[in-house]
Amino acid sequence: MIKAKPFAAALAATLSLFGACPYAPTYFAPAVAHAEHEVPPAAIETDLGTPLPLRINIFSEEENGQWRFRSTSINYDGHSGQDYLPLLSSLEIYNASQDEEADHERIIKSLYVHRADNLVVSFVESCAQYGGGMRGRYAVFGRNYDAATGEKLAWEDVFTNQNVVANELAILLSRNYPGESFVTGSVPALAAKVQKIFDDGNCSWTLDPCGATFYFNMFSLSEDPYAPIYTATILFDMNSHCFQEKYRHAPEQWCMELEPRMPMRVALGASIMNTLEVKSDVNGVHIIRGGAAAPYNGVIGKEEAVFTDPVRSNGIRPVFVKMKDGRKYLYVDCLIAPTPEDYEKGYDAQKMTELENRHELFVYDLTGDEIRRVECDGNFTMKNEFIGDDSIPKEWFVMTDPENFKLNATGVPLREAHRRCRVGADGSPEVIEAIQ
Repeated sequence: MIKAKPFAAALAATLSLFGACPYAPTYFAPAVAHAEHEVPPAAIETDLGTPLPLRINIFSEEENGQWRFRSTSINYDGHSGQDYLPLLSSLEIYNASQDEEADHERIIKSLYVHRADNLVVSFVESCAQYGGGMRGRYAVFGRNYDAATGEKLAWEDVFTNQNVVANELAILLSRNYPGESFVTGSVPALAAKVQKIFDDGNCSWTLDPCGATFYFNMFSLSEDPYAPIYTATILFDMNSHCFQEKYRHAPEQWCMELEPRMPMRVALGASIMNTLEVKSDVNGVHIIRGGAAAPYNGVIGKEEAVFTDPVRSNGIRPVFVKMKDGRKYLYVDCLIAPTPEDYEKGYDAQKMTELENRHELFVYDLTGDEIRRVECDGNFTMKNEFIGDDSIPKEWFVMTDPENFKLNATGVPLREAHRRCRVGADGSPEVIEAIQ
């Protein structure tokens, strides 16, 4: 059985080993190939029913950089959060733990919800700590909850056999990082190393809509102080033998938040949609879509599609959307960067604050061979914030259901801005109704 470490201990063990960097963590593309002996099964039949999405929001407290769940907002199919009291209780406990860690560790943490349905709530914590010098302290941790009971999912709840999973991950890691020191030996040797990481409680994972992603933080696989966070994803369709029956099925359609600059596996089967990375800078929003394997230079896949939208951005929050009919979209909320001309116009402080805190939602169609931007009927944002009004919480509307999600219309008073939407026929948000 895998030994679970308390979060503070796990983070301290990881972060204490490397020095400090104000820059974003480095990620290589995740492993996505599958073992030679595996034959991907036909569509998996199940009598468990398709997981149905929960609606869940998160909010940030800018003073200490912590993110928390606004757990009272959880609901499902018209039911209130009262139907999920155990889950609400667990998330409140989680929120309280963030307060304690923020006080003692001064850790800046962001949350990205990979999955939230009536079976599983799974999210990733991206943690960073900077104390000066050339490098930062950062790590990634997965958190997984049973939506019905609120209990944390244990390894044995989800996976079948540690040795089998370790072997699959060793195959994936060796294929995707062939130039790294930890893959110079045989696959069995790497599998033994992965197994040791499991035994020590130093490997984290998330249960994603199409599989499970494992995160190997710094110094877990490589002794190089500049090594990235390595990831590997085992898939429901290609690695079904690794999962317990209850957890080996993908939702019919889903949304998955992506951490910027972290390549993630976002599709089942062999496809150019195997991996997706989204990043941004003042030159634009960059979308990189990759094939089935990633060479050592960090490019996602031997076949890749790179799309740049020249949107000046100081930050993004991307969401991958997969529809039941096979359509695939990317919703990206951008913090728009003012232009150099804006700073030269002599605006007053209030106007500059507005310009520096302007969010806009962009939608991209990933269904075909070419990535293209979808024009939206109106301007929207996932951010629920009104500059100058501290009575309104600073929160994000997390997309978990393509058929029912909240956005804010921009350019109108915030208290009149809420919209209930669904993904339209062309991929853009289609407003169902204005809501209070």
